[in-house]
Amino acid sequence: MPDAILRFEDTTMEFDGKVALHPLNLSVSAGETIVLFGAAGSGKSVLLKLALGLLRPSSGRVFLLGRDITDMKESELFDLRAEVGVLFQEGGLFDSLTIADNVSYPLRNQKCLRVDEDEIGRRVQDTLDFVGLGHTLDKFPSELSGGMRRRVGIARANVTVPKLLLYDSPTAGLDPITAYTIMALILRQRQRTNSTTLLASHRYQDGSMAANFVWDEGAQNVVRAAPEGKFADLGTSLLVMHEGHVVFRGTQEQMEASTDPYVSQFVLKQLPPIPLNVIPSARQLNELPSNPG
Repeated sequence: MPDAILRFEDTTMEFDGKVALHPLNLSVSAGETIVLFGAAGSGKSVLLKLALGLLRPSSGRVFLLGRDITDMKESELFDLRAEVGVLFQEGGLFDSLTIADNVSYPLRNQKCLRVDEDEIGRRVQDTLDFVGLGHTLDKFPSELSGGMRRRVGIARANVTVPKLLLYDSPTAGLDPITAYTIMALILRQRQRTNSTTLLASHRYQDGSMAANFVWDEGAQNVVRAAPEGKFADLGTSLLVMHEGHVVFRGTQEQMEASTDPYVSQFVLKQLPPIPLNVIPSARQLNELPSNPG
């Protein structure tokens, strides 16, 4: 597919003879969002690592941004990765670096971007302002709460304005309100840049938000893109993995109609209303304290 940002062709992955990913054929189009569900060890993180070239497939091919990366040299991959933003599990920040240095890390270490110091400073400030943490430049990750560290991770993933974003369990371990806040920021960024997004999650609420909510600049919050009880059409697919197999890919409506017992266990058919009144707005994010808690 000429507009595919990411494509897997009969891609498999084995570790010590054990199959972690069975033959996968998957294409992700520009601007599309795919939310990956599955139990631990189902293959979600393996898929994301293959997409970034951190793992080499045992067989098959992987195409990233129109280029076959299956046998690509690490030096070539390094430049290509400059166009991919990644939020690792639990943020993946460097404990010994300040928040500013964490966020600027991709800009300083991906030389193909050729960003001068003034531009680095501007981008870091703007990106941290975007996630409501513009006042934490000189702090260290240990001085921030778990939710705030995750927001710094979102800033770092987006500071290069990438064409593809990979989010590995962005809401894992967070309380419901903080998880909603993280998803609201991801949706706001998606709308801002129309980026292609792969998001692995255990929370059905994350998929429901990605499939049905958009960012409203006037309200400075997320709002439904379709009336209550209806499903929106936002170019979002839900994908369920089980023991290295993709057992479902489709819309939220199709997933909720599935009779497959494994797929159904990930569906919360009557989600509680998203408490928009308790999700901090962009202005309120900037006013949150910087100490943990």
